[in-house]
Amino acid sequence: MKALAFGEMLWDVYGSERTLGGAPLNVLGHLSLLGCGCSIVSAVGGDELGRMTLEALDGMGISRRYVRLSPYPTGRADVTLIDGHPSYTFNDPAAWDDIILEEEDLDSIASTRYSSFIFGTLASRGSVSGSTLSSILEVINADEIFFDANLRQRFYSREILEKGFSHASTVKMSDEETRPISELMGVTEADLPRFLLDRYGIRRVIVTLGSRGSVCFEGDRVHHAGSAVAAAIDTVGAGDSFSAAFLFSIASGSDVDTAMNRASVLASYVVSHRGAIPPYDDALRESLGL
Repeated sequence: MKALAFGEMLWDVYGSERTLGGAPLNVLGHLSLLGCGCSIVSAVGGDELGRMTLEALDGMGISRRYVRLSPYPTGRADVTLIDGHPSYTFNDPAAWDDIILEEEDLDSIASTRYSSFIFGTLASRGSVSGSTLSSILEVINADEIFFDANLRQRFYSREILEKGFSHASTVKMSDEETRPISELMGVTEADLPRFLLDRYGIRRVIVTLGSRGSVCFEGDRVHHAGSAVAAAIDTVGAGDSFSAAFLFSIASGSDVDTAMNRASVLASYVVSHRGAIPPYDDALRESLGL
């Protein structure tokens, strides 16, 4: 089982505390813990945070073959938590705005079969990284092409969303993101899932609902999963852990209901711990069937 992700790697900074994150990397971090072989297409700067990022990738078991050294500084996001919910301020430009692949690396990606390819909107805010993503989408060979809308500040547009929708087999968004997406697409929030399924030929549309669980629209079926969260300590990375558990379960042959429930279990575990990728305990591993 192999997964490839494209996009931002950045350090979430809470005062004096620094934690490596970025949605694509968070998904891969969990997929690696779940037993998947992982690689990321991204970039870091030639600075201390860049060195720390590369060391962290090695420690997480994530290949950095497709990580570029950029003249821009390594990405960082200053995080403010309000009632447990994060607000981000990004450095701009950052190294992940400068993601470039050599032709031989693009050929290597094209010749590899992946169980999942994961990407979002944020790394398409710049033309260089956006162009690299387009090149990958033209050649990627993956069972699941997973587009997490993951809207951040002003760094998205209808054009960026449509590029994701037109290539994705599965789309994920939060309930907070359905309104701005539906407004950009010119449909109501209630009609958005059906619109995306019909207009773009997407296989599944997943909407996460926080403490109310999640819902997956697949053809004429609607799958629901509850949430086991008792008290949220830190919601950073919760959606990314959901994505990872869902993709791992689908790649392992599970049905959508099982995948949704396992995803909810992992997301619930993550929000009850500090950090986007907390160590797994034995009870969690048993719940996930590992």
